[in-house]
This record gives sequence, structure tokens and C-alpha cells, in this order.
Amino acid sequence: MFIYKMFNRSYRDYVHDNETMRTLNIIILSVAVGMFLFTIQGGVAFVGFASALGAGEFAFGLISALPVLAGLLQLFVSYIAVKTEKYKTMFLVGGVIQRVAWIVIAFIPYLFPVGESSLWLLITLVTLAAMAGSFVGIPHTTLMGSTIPIEVRGRYIAARQRVMMAVGLFVGLGVAFVLDNIEGYLGYTIVFAVGGVAGLIDILMYAGVRFSIVSSKSVGFSFAKVMKACFTSPITRNYLLFWMVWSFVINLSAPFINKYAIDKLEFSYTSMIIFGQIIAQSLSLIVVSRWGRLIDRYGSAPVLLVAVTSFSIGSFAWLFAVPGNLWPLIVANTIGGITWCAHDACMANMQLSHTPSEGRPAALSIYAVATSIAAASALIIGGAALEVLEPVMDRLELTFAGTPFDNYKLVITVGGILRFAVIAIFIPRVWNEKGLTLREAYKKMFESTKLSWQLRVLQMKRK
Repeated sequence: MFIYKMFNRSYRDYVHDNETMRTLNIIILSVAVGMFLFTIQGGVAFVGFASALGAGEFAFGLISALPVLAGLLQLFVSYIAVKTEKYKTMFLVGGVIQRVAWIVIAFIPYLFPVGESSLWLLITLVTLAAMAGSFVGIPHTTLMGSTIPIEVRGRYIAARQRVMMAVGLFVGLGVAFVLDNIEGYLGYTIVFAVGGVAGLIDILMYAGVRFSIVSSKSVGFSFAKVMKACFTSPITRNYLLFWMVWSFVINLSAPFINKYAIDKLEFSYTSMIIFGQIIAQSLSLIVVSRWGRLIDRYGSAPVLLVAVTSFSIGSFAWLFAVPGNLWPLIVANTIGGITWCAHDACMANMQLSHTPSEGRPAALSIYAVATSIAAASALIIGGAALEVLEPVMDRLELTFAGTPFDNYKLVITVGGILRFAVIAIFIPRVWNEKGLTLREAYKKMFESTKLSWQLRVLQMKRK
């Protein structure tokens, strides 16, 4: 009870039984342990490990895309879940397999000679982990949707993110220290093995949790009807359409930034962690609760529009990047740290508010399939484009603001332009769960901010 109250005592006003409070405790505390694995899965450690095993741009795109395609399995997972209602069993078994796969990944350099065989083993194990993870995501999100009080959902999700970020700061520093000071493959082995074990503990913390999920049998649930509703209901259809297209434009360039910084710009792991991850997570830690309150007050759509627009502007800082110059990394991650946490909070909140409680597993599986196809396509296209464009851009020797305009900067530019197009076209169509249009929401935000400043000025004058 004490640890949960430490985050926000006001939640108890909406929770009236100890079992629910205990589940909310575990949802937050488990993610703190799981951050040891989450930090390395898509971070600089994995990028460096893949490069050390010989992965080029296209191979890295493929390594990143195949696990994403494993998300297609979630359609099958959701069907099995609603038919058997074995949410907890699926969650625990899938989670254990996923975590064990990452422990095995840690020892790849010692199992096979470094080269094509070890690279394919990495692809196989990462894909296996992603497939097993398909059995984790839907039950976990469904559990959150049935447990978190709707009145404080935004704040609770923000509190959970704060824990992730706070732990991520320390984990990131530890990862950087190990990789920069332990030569060879031993550093990667230590990092991935510790992450895999921590992830295993994270999953096992749910062994005593009661998955209080609405029975599909008690509400006359039809898997086919929910799937049909996802494409016929304007609320769900527009929500799915935005996230699918957004997933494509984001993954066209963003996943390759770390590889660019490490391989081409020759930034050290310590620089990447301190001036990238640490800055971003520290700022997120400060502002995420404010984003959560804005979501609870004005809804997800207006907050999302501000967040993704700001983040997209910040990504253009990489156009000025040159080896040894860290300021583009700092600028991009400063803006990203302030806004990306709002993006994630909106995404999590919309997964719950834009899907029906009785058909949520099916709706979430469609979301996973749509975004997985989009993301995997972007990763393969982005990786292939980077590899094909490299000799072309080297011959052209173009410059921008006095810096070389290489293949990475071209892909970043195209990706940034596409982001703004998606923001302008799709977000205005996304339903806002608070019943406010974007214009109404921003008007209320402006009036509230203006009133707050007036009160602050008045208080200062009185002093």
C-alpha cells in the first residue's frame, strides 16, 4: 500500500477493494523490474549488438521488421483468448518464453561463430521472443482496462510511465558503463542476460494476480461482430487508421537513428545514454504527470496533436549532425523527452477508450496487426533505401547548412515530411473521448492557462 500511495494518494478515492489496489500496485512495480529488459530491447545496446554481429542497414531493418510482423499473431491470440478465457495462462507462458529467448540471445557470440549464422540466430530468437510477446500484450492491456479507474486513467498511466523513466535512467547508465568498459562480446552478454532475468521476474510477479476480465460468454460476445465494428464504427476506424499510418511514417526513419549515431557519427554508448536517453527520460519524468492531467481534462486527441507535431519538428535536428558534434542529439532528445511520453500516454489511453470493453481483445488484435504490417513495411523499406542510397549520396556529395547531406539525412527528411502530412490529415478525424473538438479543447486550454497566469500575477502583487 505504501509504495502505491507514494505515487498518488488520490487513487484510493476511486478504488474500494484491496484486490484491485494490489493489482494496480503490481502493474506499476512490475514495470520497474521489467525496465531492465525494455531498455535494451530497442535501445543502443541492441543496435550495437546487431552491428557487432555484422548487420548492415538492410539487415538491421530486417532484424527489426520480422519481430514486428510477429504482431500478426495477435489476431490468432485474441481469438483463442476470447474462446478459452485463459488470459492468465497465456500471459504467463508467453512472457516466460519471451524472456528466456532474450537470455539465450545474450550468449549468441559463444554459441555460433560471428557472421551470417549468428545473425540468423539473432533474427530467429528475436522473432520467437516477439511471437511469445503476442500472448502478453493483449491480456495485459485488457487487464489494465478492466482494473484502472476511468476517472484517473490518464494520471495512472502517467504515474506508471514515471516509474519506467526513473528506473530507465539508472539502467541506461549501467548499460553505457558496461558496454564502454568491457571489451568484446562479454559486455553485451552481461547486459542481455541481466535484462532477460529481470524480465522473467517481471512476468512472474503476476502469478498471484486475478485477471478480472469481462467474460465474453456473459455478454454474448461475437469475435466476427467486433472485427466488423472496428471497420464500420467511425470512432474505432479512424483511431486504427491514424495509428497504422503513423506507425509507418515513424518507423521509416526513427529506428535507424541510433545506428546512424553509433556507426556513422561514432558517438560512444555513454554519450548516447547520457545526452540521449538520460536527458529524454529526465525531462519526461518531470512533465509526464502534467500530460496525464491534460489527457484526463481535455482528452487524448488534442494532447496527441501537440506531442507528435513537436516531436516531428525536433527530429529535423539530425539534419545538422556531424561526427563529434552532440548538439543535434541533445536537441532531438530534449524535445522528444518532453513530448514522446505524451505520445505514449495517449496511445495507451486510446487503446482503452477507443475499444469496447467486452470486445477489447479482438479490437486490440486488429490494432496490433494493422500497426505491425505498417511498421514492418517501413523498417524494410527504410533499411533498403538507406543501403541503396548510400553510394548515390556519396557520389553526389550534397551538403546542408555546411554539413554532408547523406543517405540517412535524406530518409530523415522524407520521413519528417510524411509525418506532418499524416498529422494534418488523420488526427482531426480521431474521436476525442472527452467530447471536445480540437478547437474547443485548445480554447479551454488557453483560457485555463490565462486564468492560471492571472492568478499567479495577482498573488505576486499581493506579496
